Amino acid sequence: MNIINEDIEKIHKLCNEYKRPMPTEIKLIYDVKKNSLKAEYKYDMVYSNDPIKTAYDVAMEWFEKIKVEYES
Repeated sequence: MNIINEDIEKIHKLCNEYKRPMPTEIKLIYDVKKNSLKAEYKYDMVYSNDPIKTAYDVAMEWFEKIKVEYES
């Protein structure tokens, strides 16, 4: 988590330096078989008002979705 937090701080610094908005969501997908990395960025507010779901729940749902896509 420390490495991720440090990287987010670096991205935030770069966005400020170049006067660009900070992404609200960044998804990285590494395909081991193809040795490729894909990044998806969102700038819209990504927010859930769900009283039960946590950030972990949302991340795991996304992970499962990607897993299914790459298994087929």
